[in-house]
Amino acid sequence: MPSAPGNADNSVVVDDPKGEVWDRLVPRLSKNFYVINNLDRDSGLINVSYSGDPGRFVDCGQIHSYVKNARGERNYRFPATTPQKSYEIMQGGTLYFVDRRMELEGRMNVILEAVSDAKTRVTANTRYVVTKSGTIRNTQGQSRSFSDTIKFDTGGRAAFPNPNYEDQTTCVPNGRLEESVLDLVD
Repeated sequence: MPSAPGNADNSVVVDDPKGEVWDRLVPRLSKNFYVINNLDRDSGLINVSYSGDPGRFVDCGQIHSYVKNARGERNYRFPATTPQKSYEIMQGGTLYFVDRRMELEGRMNVILEAVSDAKTRVTANTRYVVTKSGTIRNTQGQSRSFSDTIKFDTGGRAAFPNPNYEDQTTCVPNGRLEESVLDLVD
């Protein structure tokens, strides 16, 4: 089970006019790992995307599997957000081989609002889309694929359906994605 959702403080007020903050933020966003999807200077809306390793920005707890058979004992423990992991599980006396992948697609709305002529509030709200996929195969070579996607917003959480080969996987944002954008404001 993951820790509690990350810092939900997804807003900052800066002592600069909205136009100056905009002129500073847009180039900084484009130089980082974000894809800028949409800009609307008049409304103060910037929509950016992130795609990649979920472990940087999401906590989905730990995966643990202990296997003991004629080949010995194996103990697997890793963060559930690991982008790719192959491991074994023992279920009902049958050994299974799991190849598991995790991916994150994040879409963030960054909103600039004039608090006064000399102050601007910048708010970052993210929609997280996490996909868990892979294959599971038994020792006879029979396999099946799996793929599930969950969605949650800044400060939220969601759980993957509970397959019979692992415990419930619940994911929460750690607040770092929003923080990484708000850090570009100053």
